[in-house]
Amino acid sequence: QTSAMVFNIPQDTRDDLVGRMADHLAAIGFHNYGTTFTNTKQKAEEIEARAFGVAEVASSTTKESWSAGTGGERPVIELIRLYVKKAAELLKAEVIRCGEESTSMDTAGPSDAVGADTDCFDLSSKDREFYTQQRAEQVLAPLLAKGAKFTKVKLSTKSFGIDAAKVVTRAFANIAATLKEVDLSDIIAGRPEDEALKAMQIITEATLGAKITSVDVSDNAFGEKGVRACSAMLQQQTGIESISFMNNGISEQAAAAILELLASPQSLKKFHLHKNMTGDEGTVHIGKLLEKAPHMEDFKMAGSRFTSDGAVTLAKGLASGTSLTKLDLTDNNVNEEGGIALATMLFKQPKMKHLNFEMTSLGPDASAAVASALAAGCPELEYLNLSSCDITPEGVPSVAKAISAMKNLKVLKIAENELGDFGVTQICVALKMSGAPIVELDVSTNELVHAGAVAAARLAAAKVGFTALNLDANYISDEGVEEVKSVLEGAGISAALMSMEENDADMADEVDDDQAASLNAMLDHLKI
Repeated sequence: QTSAMVFNIPQDTRDDLVGRMADHLAAIGFHNYGTTFTNTKQKAEEIEARAFGVAEVASSTTKESWSAGTGGERPVIELIRLYVKKAAELLKAEVIRCGEESTSMDTAGPSDAVGADTDCFDLSSKDREFYTQQRAEQVLAPLLAKGAKFTKVKLSTKSFGIDAAKVVTRAFANIAATLKEVDLSDIIAGRPEDEALKAMQIITEATLGAKITSVDVSDNAFGEKGVRACSAMLQQQTGIESISFMNNGISEQAAAAILELLASPQSLKKFHLHKNMTGDEGTVHIGKLLEKAPHMEDFKMAGSRFTSDGAVTLAKGLASGTSLTKLDLTDNNVNEEGGIALATMLFKQPKMKHLNFEMTSLGPDASAAVASALAAGCPELEYLNLSSCDITPEGVPSVAKAISAMKNLKVLKIAENELGDFGVTQICVALKMSGAPIVELDVSTNELVHAGAVAAARLAAAKVGFTALNLDANYISDEGVEEVKSVLEGAGISAALMSMEENDADMADEVDDDQAASLNAMLDHLKI
């Protein structure tokens, strides 16, 4: 049930604020822009109603007492301050919008943005607003209009209570014939748990009249209870191809609920679970779901606290299909055993284009196994991130050999691996040998002193359309920095060199005599 709204202001006080804001809008339009802003009273009324709604919702979500003599007086004062502050913020935003509109006839539409794409309705903005029923009816008016046709709706960054959620039900019913994609990320922030879960249930059930192919319920931090609040949608929408539960507290129990409730995993092509605490135990359930999703193309489970056991489970699940184009397991302790298992799976993914294994602690052997699998089995690979994978100089020869066979690679990020000058130079020679159309290279934090940086610069200078070279957080000498800049300037791509603010030239060491001859030979190979 909803909490009783206890915040109130005399109507004459509210009317006075509306009058003052309308006068301010008119005056600013005349004096600052030399024009007359239209409908200033209507705009002022809308601003006041929104500000009042913010304070009204805040009054029902606080845990403090509102009774006289129990400390309630101060919170009431704080709510009035919130009301005034919000009105001022909205008035400022309206002035800026009207000003831009008056100086440019090309400026697009209403302050509550419905994107330039007329097929897409998008409420997301920096303005985090608590919606009342009245406010929801105002902003969702385009969806409620007779004959409205939208295929994509995004409600993010606005907080819906139960009454506002019921307006969404009407809106979705009105566009059910065309609605295909719903972004419900971050739509219950700041609400009491019971109200938030009920609102989520109402809104997800509102999709049932349409044939939904894409759902995003990320950033709602709702855990297993939230997953179950989405039960009707998960069980009855049988054509979902894309679903995201990022930053949602997807624990072992929540992961089990997703496996239990999602009726048609066989239709899934995209599944994102970024920033959760799923762990190895929860990954067991995700792995079982993946086994039922042979058409998976885009899988992301970054920052989910699983280890090699979880990685082995995921590898088994992903091996049920051969359609992967994008895989992101960033920031998990995959380690060697998990890396080897994933490499075996990757070898059978011929459509793979984008792989991000940053901060997965693969180690030299697993890094080499992954790179070799990609080289042999993924001819379309364009993006590879092996940063912070503990490759070390020991693993470079095998990784470089694999990279030399990647003919379509455009972006390589291999930062923070202690590769040193010799290792990075080997990587650059491999990239030249591959003939890949590389446009971005990140070899930052790799203990470079001179040769590795120059090798990277020479590679960049030889590549058509090269845009970004990251050499930061190394130990590149002053002479090395100057040579890098000279090489890039000679190729007309000085702007490609990213900031080197954290480079520490004082840490530069002398080149190892045993490697000097080989380094020079490789640098000669990279000369333009």
